[in-house]
Amino acid sequence: MASDQELIIQFQQSLNKEVVFTQLLRKHQQKVYYQIKRMVLEHADADDIAQLVWIKVWNKLDGFKMESEFSTWIFRIAYNETLNYLQKQKKQSTRLSNDDLFTYENVSGSSDEPKTTEIQIALESAIKQLPEKQRIVFMLRYFDGYEYEKIAGIMGTTVGGAKANFHQAVKKIEKFVKKL
Repeated sequence: MASDQELIIQFQQSLNKEVVFTQLLRKHQQKVYYQIKRMVLEHADADDIAQLVWIKVWNKLDGFKMESEFSTWIFRIAYNETLNYLQKQKKQSTRLSNDDLFTYENVSGSSDEPKTTEIQIALESAIKQLPEKQRIVFMLRYFDGYEYEKIAGIMGTTVGGAKANFHQAVKKIEKFVKKL
């Protein structure tokens, strides 16, 4: 399969953009979805946001200058779209009812793999309690194994800021888990 850079050049120079775009989409679709899914709880919401991301990528790909990796660029778009969605959600509901909280806990506890150990459950609970930036940095670093430079690019922060957010997240998670 062609590299991202080769595909982007083909897209920018091609009359048949759909074929090339489909290759990029297939290559990155799953990773983009899972990045979004970690930030929102509902599958349907993650799907909707992912569609918005791919529409934005289609509209802006002709202007992509390859100053950063394509994956960093697209994850940045996904991050921003997800934040926009979360901000709209926050404005629409100022308080969670007990029913909403029950649904939140049930959905966030579900995953493709069953969580069977107390440590996994405690880790998930601790991650849910982190401030948004720390939670996202922690998940990108811990679960996806991204380097701080890539995390900084995705989140629009400095490498030092990404490291600080990760360090604070780890401290808070350790403190939470020790209480159990």
